[in-house]
Amino acid sequence: MRTKPIGIIVAALVVMFGASSPLATTLDGSVKVGGVILDEEGDRSAVQETYDVHDGFAVSQIRLNGRFDAGNSFRLDVRDINLDSRQGDFVYRIPRKFKLTAGYDQSRQVFDASRVTNSERKDFRVGAEYTAGRWFGISGSFGYLTRTGDRVAFPTGSASVLGTGYDNALKVGQIAVRGQKGRRGGAVSYQMSDFSDDLNAQAARTGHVLSARLYTPCFFYDKWTHMLRGAYGVRELSDNDVDYTLANFQYTGVVQPVRAWQVRYNFEANRIDNESTGLKTDRFINSMDLTYFDTHGRLTAGYAYETNDDDRSLTSYNSWRVGATYGQGTWVKGKVDYAGRIKNDQEDVTLLKDVESFRLRASLDFQPSDRIAFGGGYSRRERELPDIDVTVDGDVATGYGRYELKQWGSLSANYSYANDAYDDLAGNFDTESHIVTGRAEFTRIKKLQLAGGVTYMDIGKDLDIEKSSLFAEGSYRVLRDYKVEVQYNVYNYDDYILLDRYYTANVVRFNLVYDLKL
Repeated sequence: MRTKPIGIIVAALVVMFGASSPLATTLDGSVKVGGVILDEEGDRSAVQETYDVHDGFAVSQIRLNGRFDAGNSFRLDVRDINLDSRQGDFVYRIPRKFKLTAGYDQSRQVFDASRVTNSERKDFRVGAEYTAGRWFGISGSFGYLTRTGDRVAFPTGSASVLGTGYDNALKVGQIAVRGQKGRRGGAVSYQMSDFSDDLNAQAARTGHVLSARLYTPCFFYDKWTHMLRGAYGVRELSDNDVDYTLANFQYTGVVQPVRAWQVRYNFEANRIDNESTGLKTDRFINSMDLTYFDTHGRLTAGYAYETNDDDRSLTSYNSWRVGATYGQGTWVKGKVDYAGRIKNDQEDVTLLKDVESFRLRASLDFQPSDRIAFGGGYSRRERELPDIDVTVDGDVATGYGRYELKQWGSLSANYSYANDAYDDLAGNFDTESHIVTGRAEFTRIKKLQLAGGVTYMDIGKDLDIEKSSLFAEGSYRVLRDYKVEVQYNVYNYDDYILLDRYYTANVVRFNLVYDLKL
Protein backbone atom coordinates (compact mmCIF):
# COMPACT_ATOMS: atom_id res chain seq x y z
CA MET A 1 0.00 0.00 0.00
CA ARG A 2 1.33 3.44 -0.92
CA THR A 3 0.46 6.61 1.07
CA LYS A 4 -2.20 8.65 -0.73
CA PRO A 5 -1.94 12.47 -0.83
CA ILE A 6 -5.60 12.82 0.10
CA GLY A 7 -4.83 11.31 3.51
CA ILE A 8 -3.28 14.45 4.91
CA ILE A 9 -6.27 16.54 3.75
CA VAL A 10 -8.71 14.17 5.45
CA ALA A 11 -6.66 14.34 8.65
CA ALA A 12 -6.75 18.12 8.59
CA LEU A 13 -10.51 18.22 8.12
CA VAL A 14 -11.09 15.68 10.92
CA VAL A 15 -9.03 17.69 13.36
CA MET A 16 -10.67 20.96 12.32
CA PHE A 17 -14.11 19.46 12.86
CA GLY A 18 -13.14 18.01 16.23
CA ALA A 19 -11.60 21.26 17.36
CA SER A 20 -14.76 23.18 16.60
CA SER A 21 -16.78 21.05 19.03
CA PRO A 22 -17.85 22.45 22.41
CA LEU A 23 -15.01 20.47 24.06
CA ALA A 24 -12.44 22.97 22.79
CA THR A 25 -12.04 25.98 25.06
CA THR A 26 -9.95 28.03 22.63
CA LEU A 27 -8.95 27.65 19.01
CA ASP A 28 -6.56 29.89 17.09
CA GLY A 29 -4.43 29.68 14.00
CA SER A 30 -4.35 30.79 10.41
CA VAL A 31 -5.28 29.69 6.90
CA LYS A 32 -3.18 30.71 3.88
CA VAL A 33 -4.47 30.44 0.34
CA GLY A 34 -2.61 31.75 -2.70
CA GLY A 35 -0.36 30.62 -5.48
CA VAL A 36 3.14 30.07 -6.80
CA ILE A 37 4.60 31.44 -10.04
CA LEU A 38 7.77 29.70 -11.25
CA ASP A 39 9.90 30.90 -14.19
CA GLU A 40 13.12 28.90 -14.75
CA GLU A 41 15.62 27.96 -17.42
CA GLY A 42 18.85 26.01 -17.73
CA ASP A 43 19.89 22.78 -16.00
CA ARG A 44 16.96 22.05 -13.70
CA SER A 45 18.96 19.54 -11.66
CA ALA A 46 21.56 22.12 -10.60
CA VAL A 47 19.77 23.81 -7.65
CA GLN A 48 18.15 21.54 -5.05
CA GLU A 49 16.25 24.44 -3.46
CA THR A 50 13.81 24.45 -6.39
CA TYR A 51 13.26 20.68 -6.67
CA ASP A 52 10.04 20.97 -4.69
CA VAL A 53 8.74 24.27 -6.03
CA HIS A 54 5.51 23.67 -7.97
CA ASP A 55 3.62 26.51 -9.61
CA GLY A 56 -0.13 27.03 -9.55
CA PHE A 57 -2.89 27.57 -7.02
CA ALA A 58 -1.89 26.55 -3.50
CA VAL A 59 -3.56 25.93 -0.16
CA SER A 60 -0.29 27.05 1.38
CA GLN A 61 -0.95 26.41 5.07
CA ILE A 62 -3.54 25.47 7.65
CA ARG A 63 -2.24 26.02 11.17
CA LEU A 64 -4.45 25.37 14.20
CA ASN A 65 -3.80 25.43 17.95
CA GLY A 66 -6.50 24.13 20.28
CA ARG A 67 -6.74 24.01 24.07
CA PHE A 68 -9.34 22.20 26.16
CA ASP A 69 -10.79 22.66 29.65
CA ALA A 70 -8.78 19.73 31.03
CA GLY A 71 -5.49 21.30 29.90
CA ASN A 72 -5.22 19.08 26.83
CA SER A 73 -4.02 20.72 23.62
CA PHE A 74 -3.28 20.01 19.98
CA ARG A 75 -1.34 21.62 17.15
CA LEU A 76 -1.95 21.01 13.45
CA ASP A 77 0.28 22.44 10.73
CA VAL A 78 -0.16 21.34 7.11
CA ARG A 79 1.57 23.02 4.15
CA ASP A 80 1.08 22.97 0.37
CA ILE A 81 -1.84 20.59 0.75
CA ASN A 82 -2.75 20.37 -2.93
CA LEU A 83 0.83 20.36 -4.31
CA ASP A 84 3.41 17.58 -4.66
CA SER A 85 5.53 19.27 -1.98
CA ARG A 86 2.88 18.72 0.71
CA GLN A 87 3.93 18.42 4.35
CA GLY A 88 2.13 18.15 7.65
CA ASP A 89 2.63 17.76 11.40
CA PHE A 90 0.18 17.02 14.20
CA VAL A 91 0.72 16.90 17.97
CA TYR A 92 -1.83 16.12 20.71
CA ARG A 93 -0.86 16.41 24.39
CA ILE A 94 -2.38 15.50 27.72
CA PRO A 95 -0.06 17.14 30.28
CA ARG A 96 2.27 14.67 32.02
CA LYS A 97 0.24 11.73 30.66
CA PHE A 98 0.07 11.30 26.91
CA LYS A 99 1.54 12.62 23.66
CA LEU A 100 0.53 11.69 20.10
CA THR A 101 2.53 12.85 17.07
CA ALA A 102 2.11 12.37 13.33
CA GLY A 103 3.93 13.75 10.32
CA TYR A 104 4.03 13.54 6.55
CA ASP A 105 6.60 14.80 4.04
CA GLN A 106 6.73 14.49 0.27
CA SER A 107 9.80 15.47 -1.77
CA ARG A 108 11.35 15.07 -5.20
CA GLN A 109 14.88 14.20 -6.36
CA VAL A 110 15.89 15.41 -9.83
CA PHE A 111 18.52 13.59 -11.91
CA ASP A 112 18.65 15.25 -15.34
CA ALA A 113 18.83 18.76 -16.77
CA SER A 114 15.34 18.71 -18.26
CA ARG A 115 13.78 17.38 -15.03
CA VAL A 116 12.27 14.39 -16.80
CA THR A 117 14.05 11.74 -14.74
CA ASN A 118 12.83 12.13 -11.16
CA SER A 119 12.11 10.10 -8.07
CA GLU A 120 9.62 10.92 -5.34
CA ARG A 121 9.80 10.16 -1.62
CA LYS A 122 6.80 10.01 0.70
CA ASP A 123 7.51 9.77 4.42
CA PHE A 124 4.76 9.13 6.99
CA ARG A 125 5.48 8.97 10.74
CA VAL A 126 3.32 8.39 13.81
CA GLY A 127 4.27 7.99 17.46
CA ALA A 128 2.76 7.92 20.93
CA GLU A 129 4.02 8.22 24.52
CA TYR A 130 2.12 7.31 27.70
CA THR A 131 3.34 8.06 31.21
CA ALA A 132 1.76 6.35 34.24
CA GLY A 133 2.83 8.30 37.29
CA ARG A 134 6.45 9.32 37.66
CA TRP A 135 8.10 5.93 37.38
CA PHE A 136 6.66 4.10 34.39
CA GLY A 137 6.15 4.94 30.72
CA ILE A 138 5.61 3.29 27.35
CA SER A 139 6.21 4.67 23.87
CA GLY A 140 5.92 3.47 20.31
CA SER A 141 6.45 4.76 16.78
CA PHE A 142 5.93 3.65 13.20
CA GLY A 143 7.32 5.01 9.96
CA TYR A 144 6.47 4.26 6.34
CA LEU A 145 8.78 5.60 3.61
CA THR A 146 8.29 4.98 -0.09
CA ARG A 147 10.37 5.94 -3.10
CA THR A 148 9.11 5.70 -6.67
CA GLY A 149 10.29 7.07 -10.02
CA ASP A 150 13.15 6.78 -12.46
CA ARG A 151 16.85 6.19 -11.97
CA VAL A 152 19.85 7.43 -14.01
CA ALA A 153 22.58 4.93 -14.86
CA PHE A 154 26.21 5.74 -14.20
CA PRO A 155 28.14 6.15 -16.42
CA THR A 156 25.45 7.73 -18.60
CA GLY A 157 24.21 5.36 -21.30
CA SER A 158 25.35 2.19 -19.52
CA ALA A 159 23.11 -0.63 -18.32
CA SER A 160 23.03 -0.22 -14.55
CA VAL A 161 22.81 -3.37 -12.42
CA LEU A 162 20.45 -1.40 -10.16
CA GLY A 163 17.86 -1.04 -12.90
CA THR A 164 16.12 2.00 -14.35
CA GLY A 165 13.70 2.95 -11.61
CA TYR A 166 12.68 3.06 -7.95
CA ASP A 167 9.68 1.35 -6.42
CA ASN A 168 10.56 0.47 -2.85
CA ALA A 169 9.11 0.83 0.62
CA LEU A 170 10.68 0.87 4.07
CA LYS A 171 8.68 0.22 7.23
CA VAL A 172 10.22 0.86 10.65
CA GLY A 173 8.66 0.47 14.07
CA GLN A 174 9.67 0.66 17.69
CA ILE A 175 8.10 0.05 21.09
CA ALA A 176 9.79 0.81 24.41
CA VAL A 177 8.93 0.40 28.09
CA ARG A 178 10.82 2.49 30.62
CA GLY A 179 10.89 2.82 34.39
CA GLN A 180 12.56 5.25 36.76
CA LYS A 181 12.73 5.78 40.49
CA GLY A 182 15.12 8.38 41.83
CA ARG A 183 18.54 7.93 40.27
CA ARG A 184 17.77 4.37 39.13
CA GLY A 185 16.02 3.46 35.94
CA GLY A 186 16.04 1.46 32.77
CA ALA A 187 14.19 0.58 29.59
CA VAL A 188 13.54 -2.29 27.20
CA SER A 189 12.83 -1.65 23.53
CA TYR A 190 12.10 -3.61 20.37
CA GLN A 191 12.78 -2.29 16.86
CA MET A 192 11.83 -3.75 13.50
CA SER A 193 12.43 -2.83 9.88
CA ASP A 194 11.10 -4.23 6.63
CA PHE A 195 12.38 -3.18 3.19
CA SER A 196 10.74 -4.33 -0.05
CA ASP A 197 11.52 -3.46 -3.67
CA ASP A 198 9.00 -4.28 -6.38
CA LEU A 199 11.70 -3.89 -9.06
CA ASN A 200 14.39 -5.93 -7.30
CA ALA A 201 13.06 -8.74 -5.14
CA GLN A 202 16.59 -9.76 -4.10
CA ALA A 203 16.98 -6.48 -2.16
CA ALA A 204 14.14 -7.33 0.26
CA ARG A 205 15.30 -7.55 3.87
CA THR A 206 13.98 -7.53 7.41
CA GLY A 207 15.55 -6.66 10.73
CA HIS A 208 14.72 -7.09 14.42
CA VAL A 209 16.62 -5.63 17.39
CA LEU A 210 15.90 -6.13 21.09
CA SER A 211 17.78 -3.85 23.50
CA ALA A 212 17.82 -3.00 27.19
CA ARG A 213 19.51 -0.28 29.20
CA LEU A 214 20.01 0.33 32.92
CA TYR A 215 21.47 3.16 34.99
CA THR A 216 22.05 3.19 38.74
CA PRO A 217 24.45 4.67 41.30
CA CYS A 218 27.08 2.34 42.69
CA PHE A 219 25.82 0.40 45.72
CA PHE A 220 28.95 1.09 47.79
CA TYR A 221 29.99 4.55 46.42
CA ASP A 222 27.19 7.03 45.73
CA LYS A 223 29.32 9.30 43.51
CA TRP A 224 29.90 6.54 40.96
CA THR A 225 27.13 6.01 38.38
CA HIS A 226 26.82 2.89 36.21
CA MET A 227 25.12 2.84 32.79
CA LEU A 228 24.75 -0.43 30.86
CA ARG A 229 23.18 -1.21 27.49
CA GLY A 230 22.87 -4.45 25.59
CA ALA A 231 21.33 -5.20 22.19
CA TYR A 232 20.81 -8.26 20.02
CA GLY A 233 19.51 -8.17 16.47
CA VAL A 234 18.92 -10.25 13.36
CA ARG A 235 18.92 -9.08 9.73
CA GLU A 236 17.80 -11.29 6.88
CA LEU A 237 17.99 -10.89 3.10
CA SER A 238 14.78 -12.64 2.19
CA ASP A 239 15.58 -14.04 -1.29
CA ASN A 240 19.29 -14.77 -0.78
CA ASP A 241 19.17 -16.84 2.40
CA VAL A 242 21.70 -14.51 4.05
CA ASP A 243 21.36 -13.94 7.77
CA TYR A 244 23.29 -11.62 10.07
CA THR A 245 23.20 -11.45 13.83
CA LEU A 246 24.37 -8.36 15.65
CA ALA A 247 25.28 -8.22 19.34
CA ASN A 248 26.32 -5.11 21.23
CA PHE A 249 27.23 -4.38 24.85
CA GLN A 250 28.14 -1.01 26.34
CA TYR A 251 29.19 0.08 29.81
CA THR A 252 29.72 3.66 30.94
CA GLY A 253 30.93 4.58 34.40
CA VAL A 254 30.95 8.18 35.64
CA VAL A 255 32.79 9.09 38.83
CA GLN A 256 32.59 12.62 40.25
CA PRO A 257 34.24 12.58 43.70
CA VAL A 258 34.10 16.39 43.93
CA ARG A 259 32.12 18.94 41.98
CA ALA A 260 35.15 20.18 40.01
CA TRP A 261 36.38 16.79 38.67
CA GLN A 262 34.68 14.08 36.64
CA VAL A 263 36.07 10.83 35.20
CA ARG A 264 34.16 8.92 32.51
CA TYR A 265 35.05 5.43 31.26
CA ASN A 266 33.30 3.73 28.36
CA PHE A 267 33.61 0.18 27.05
CA GLU A 268 31.84 -1.11 23.94
CA ALA A 269 31.90 -4.59 22.41
CA ASN A 270 30.21 -5.31 19.09
CA ARG A 271 29.98 -8.49 16.98
CA ILE A 272 28.49 -9.03 13.51
CA ASP A 273 28.09 -12.70 12.61
CA ASN A 274 27.30 -13.77 9.04
CA GLU A 275 25.65 -17.13 9.73
CA SER A 276 25.56 -18.01 6.03
CA THR A 277 29.35 -17.88 5.60
CA GLY A 278 30.50 -18.26 9.20
CA LEU A 279 32.45 -14.96 9.02
CA LYS A 280 32.56 -12.80 12.16
CA THR A 281 33.62 -9.20 12.82
CA ASP A 282 34.49 -8.08 16.36
CA ARG A 283 34.89 -4.46 17.45
CA PHE A 284 36.07 -3.32 20.88
CA ILE A 285 36.43 0.25 22.19
CA ASN A 286 37.91 1.45 25.47
CA SER A 287 37.83 5.19 26.16
CA MET A 288 38.55 7.45 29.11
CA ASP A 289 37.68 11.15 29.59
CA LEU A 290 38.73 13.55 32.34
CA THR A 291 36.90 16.87 32.85
CA TYR A 292 37.69 19.77 35.17
CA PHE A 293 34.82 22.21 35.84
CA ASP A 294 35.46 25.84 36.75
CA THR A 295 33.07 28.69 37.53
CA HIS A 296 33.38 30.07 34.00
CA GLY A 297 34.29 27.01 31.92
CA ARG A 298 35.86 23.58 31.79
CA LEU A 299 38.91 21.61 30.57
CA THR A 300 38.61 18.16 28.98
CA ALA A 301 41.01 15.43 27.85
CA GLY A 302 40.36 11.94 26.57
CA TYR A 303 41.88 8.85 24.95
CA ALA A 304 40.33 5.87 23.15
CA TYR A 305 41.69 2.58 21.80
CA GLU A 306 39.68 0.61 19.27
CA THR A 307 40.22 -2.68 17.46
CA ASN A 308 38.36 -4.22 14.51
CA ASP A 309 39.01 -7.91 13.90
CA ASP A 310 37.45 -9.98 11.12
CA ASP A 311 38.52 -13.04 9.14
CA ARG A 312 40.52 -10.93 6.68
CA SER A 313 42.02 -7.98 8.53
CA LEU A 314 42.99 -6.63 11.93
CA THR A 315 43.03 -2.87 12.43
CA SER A 316 43.50 -0.72 15.52
CA TYR A 317 42.78 2.94 16.20
CA ASN A 318 44.31 5.35 18.73
CA SER A 319 42.28 8.53 19.32
CA TRP A 320 42.82 11.46 21.64
CA ARG A 321 41.19 14.82 22.28
CA VAL A 322 41.78 17.89 24.45
CA GLY A 323 39.60 20.95 24.76
CA ALA A 324 38.61 23.98 26.79
CA THR A 325 35.59 26.25 27.04
CA TYR A 326 35.27 29.63 28.73
CA GLY A 327 32.40 32.03 29.23
CA GLN A 328 29.79 30.41 31.45
CA GLY A 329 27.79 33.36 32.76
CA THR A 330 29.80 36.00 30.86
CA TRP A 331 29.26 37.99 27.66
CA VAL A 332 32.44 36.55 26.11
CA LYS A 333 32.49 32.85 25.23
CA GLY A 334 35.40 30.89 23.81
CA LYS A 335 35.91 27.29 22.79
CA VAL A 336 38.89 25.31 21.49
CA ASP A 337 39.53 21.59 20.94
CA TYR A 338 42.08 19.41 19.21
CA ALA A 339 41.59 15.77 18.23
CA GLY A 340 43.62 13.10 16.48
CA ARG A 341 42.97 9.58 15.21
CA ILE A 342 45.51 7.12 13.85
CA LYS A 343 44.55 3.87 12.14
CA ASN A 344 47.04 1.00 12.02
CA ASP A 345 46.43 -1.80 9.53
CA GLN A 346 48.37 -4.54 11.30
CA GLU A 347 48.18 -6.97 8.35
CA ASP A 348 48.43 -4.44 5.46
CA VAL A 349 45.39 -5.82 3.62
CA THR A 350 42.81 -3.01 3.75
CA LEU A 351 42.38 -0.68 0.80
CA LEU A 352 43.59 2.53 2.51
CA LYS A 353 45.94 0.81 5.00
CA ASP A 354 47.25 3.26 7.64
CA VAL A 355 45.42 6.58 8.07
CA GLU A 356 46.30 9.60 10.23
CA SER A 357 43.70 12.32 10.89
CA PHE A 358 43.86 15.52 12.94
CA ARG A 359 41.39 18.34 13.59
CA LEU A 360 41.63 21.71 15.34
CA ARG A 361 38.58 23.89 16.10
CA ALA A 362 38.30 27.25 17.87
CA SER A 363 35.57 29.86 18.25
CA LEU A 364 35.07 33.17 20.05
CA ASP A 365 31.66 34.81 20.60
CA PHE A 366 30.70 38.20 22.01
CA GLN A 367 27.27 39.36 23.18
CA PRO A 368 27.64 42.65 25.05
CA SER A 369 23.84 43.18 25.00
CA ASP A 370 20.63 41.51 23.88
CA ARG A 371 20.76 43.59 20.68
CA ILE A 372 24.35 42.92 19.59
CA ALA A 373 26.17 39.66 18.91
CA PHE A 374 29.26 38.91 16.86
CA GLY A 375 32.07 36.38 16.68
CA GLY A 376 33.95 33.92 14.57
CA GLY A 377 35.67 30.58 14.36
CA TYR A 378 38.51 28.66 12.78
CA SER A 379 39.05 24.98 12.06
CA ARG A 380 41.89 23.00 10.52
CA ARG A 381 41.63 19.42 9.34
CA GLU A 382 44.40 17.14 8.07
CA ARG A 383 44.33 13.57 6.79
CA GLU A 384 47.24 11.50 5.53
CA LEU A 385 47.32 8.04 3.96
CA PRO A 386 51.09 7.39 3.83
CA ASP A 387 50.97 3.92 2.24
CA ILE A 388 49.22 5.20 -0.90
CA ASP A 389 50.85 8.69 -0.77
CA VAL A 390 47.63 10.69 -0.38
CA THR A 391 47.15 13.81 1.78
CA VAL A 392 44.07 15.94 2.36
CA ASP A 393 44.02 19.15 4.36
CA GLY A 394 41.90 22.26 4.65
CA ASP A 395 41.06 25.38 6.63
CA VAL A 396 37.72 26.97 7.44
CA ALA A 397 37.26 30.47 8.88
CA THR A 398 33.88 31.94 9.79
CA GLY A 399 32.51 35.21 11.10
CA TYR A 400 29.08 36.54 11.94
CA GLY A 401 27.35 39.60 13.34
CA ARG A 402 23.83 40.63 14.36
CA TYR A 403 22.38 43.97 15.39
CA GLU A 404 18.81 44.64 16.47
CA LEU A 405 17.29 48.12 16.81
CA LYS A 406 14.17 48.11 18.91
CA GLN A 407 10.96 48.95 16.98
CA TRP A 408 12.89 49.21 13.73
CA GLY A 409 14.18 45.76 12.86
CA SER A 410 17.46 43.88 12.65
CA LEU A 411 20.53 43.23 10.50
CA SER A 412 22.60 40.04 10.37
CA ALA A 413 25.48 38.74 8.26
CA ASN A 414 27.64 35.62 8.03
CA TYR A 415 30.86 34.88 6.17
CA SER A 416 32.68 31.60 5.61
CA TYR A 417 36.00 30.91 3.91
CA ALA A 418 37.31 27.42 3.17
CA ASN A 419 40.19 25.90 1.24
CA ASP A 420 40.88 22.23 0.63
CA ALA A 421 43.90 20.58 -0.96
CA TYR A 422 44.01 16.98 -2.24
CA ASP A 423 47.37 15.45 -3.24
CA ASP A 424 47.87 11.94 -4.65
CA LEU A 425 49.93 10.07 -7.24
CA ALA A 426 47.79 11.46 -10.07
CA GLY A 427 48.34 15.10 -9.10
CA ASN A 428 46.79 17.88 -7.04
CA PHE A 429 43.25 19.18 -6.70
CA ASP A 430 42.60 22.42 -4.81
CA THR A 431 39.41 24.32 -4.05
CA GLU A 432 38.71 27.64 -2.37
CA SER A 433 35.25 28.85 -1.41
CA HIS A 434 33.65 32.03 -0.09
CA ILE A 435 30.10 32.08 1.26
CA VAL A 436 28.37 35.30 2.29
CA THR A 437 24.85 35.62 3.68
CA GLY A 438 22.95 38.67 4.86
CA ARG A 439 19.46 39.40 6.11
CA ALA A 440 17.56 42.57 7.03
CA GLU A 441 14.18 42.97 8.73
CA PHE A 442 12.11 46.16 8.93
CA THR A 443 9.19 46.46 11.37
CA ARG A 444 8.93 50.22 11.94
CA ILE A 445 5.64 50.77 10.07
CA LYS A 446 2.54 49.49 11.82
CA LYS A 447 0.82 46.54 10.11
CA LEU A 448 3.75 46.18 7.67
CA GLN A 449 6.65 43.73 7.93
CA LEU A 450 9.47 43.63 5.39
CA ALA A 451 12.50 41.37 5.08
CA GLY A 452 15.17 40.65 2.52
CA GLY A 453 18.39 38.74 2.18
CA VAL A 454 21.07 37.30 -0.05
CA THR A 455 23.34 34.26 -0.12
CA TYR A 456 26.36 34.16 -2.42
CA MET A 457 28.79 31.25 -2.87
CA ASP A 458 31.94 31.20 -5.00
CA ILE A 459 34.09 28.06 -5.40
CA GLY A 460 37.37 28.66 -7.19
CA LYS A 461 40.83 27.31 -8.06
CA ASP A 462 40.34 23.91 -9.77
CA LEU A 463 36.58 24.53 -9.78
CA ASP A 464 34.82 27.63 -11.07
CA ILE A 465 31.28 27.68 -9.69
CA GLU A 466 29.07 30.55 -8.57
CA LYS A 467 25.73 30.17 -6.84
CA SER A 468 23.47 32.84 -5.37
CA SER A 469 19.97 33.29 -4.02
CA LEU A 470 18.08 36.48 -3.25
CA PHE A 471 14.79 36.92 -1.45
CA ALA A 472 12.46 39.77 -0.56
CA GLU A 473 9.23 39.33 1.36
CA GLY A 474 6.57 41.43 2.97
CA SER A 475 3.24 41.16 4.73
CA TYR A 476 0.58 43.82 5.31
CA ARG A 477 -2.47 43.52 7.54
CA VAL A 478 -5.43 44.94 5.63
CA LEU A 479 -8.08 44.12 8.25
CA ARG A 480 -8.01 42.86 11.81
CA ASP A 481 -8.15 39.19 10.75
CA TYR A 482 -6.69 39.37 7.24
CA LYS A 483 -3.27 40.10 5.79
CA VAL A 484 -1.50 39.73 2.47
CA GLU A 485 1.90 38.04 2.10
CA VAL A 486 4.23 38.21 -0.91
CA GLN A 487 7.64 36.58 -1.32
CA TYR A 488 10.05 36.84 -4.24
CA ASN A 489 13.06 34.52 -4.70
CA VAL A 490 15.80 34.50 -7.31
CA TYR A 491 18.16 31.52 -7.77
CA ASN A 492 21.27 31.50 -9.98
CA TYR A 493 23.89 28.84 -10.64
CA ASP A 494 26.84 28.92 -13.08
CA ASP A 495 29.56 26.35 -13.70
CA TYR A 496 32.11 28.12 -15.90
CA ILE A 497 34.02 24.91 -16.60
CA LEU A 498 30.97 22.95 -17.79
CA LEU A 499 29.61 25.69 -20.04
CA ASP A 500 26.15 24.17 -20.51
CA ARG A 501 25.54 23.81 -16.77
CA TYR A 502 23.75 26.94 -15.65
CA TYR A 503 20.41 27.67 -14.03
CA THR A 504 18.25 30.66 -13.15
CA ALA A 505 14.82 30.78 -11.56
CA ASN A 506 12.36 33.41 -10.40
CA VAL A 507 9.77 32.32 -7.84
CA VAL A 508 6.87 34.43 -6.62
CA ARG A 509 4.65 33.27 -3.76
CA PHE A 510 1.55 35.20 -2.72
CA ASN A 511 -1.04 34.40 -0.06
CA LEU A 512 -4.13 35.79 1.55
CA VAL A 513 -3.98 34.94 5.25
CA TYR A 514 -6.96 34.65 7.58
CA ASP A 515 -6.20 34.63 11.31
CA LEU A 516 -8.85 32.85 13.32
CA LYS A 517 -9.46 32.87 17.05
CA LEU A 518 -12.42 31.24 18.75
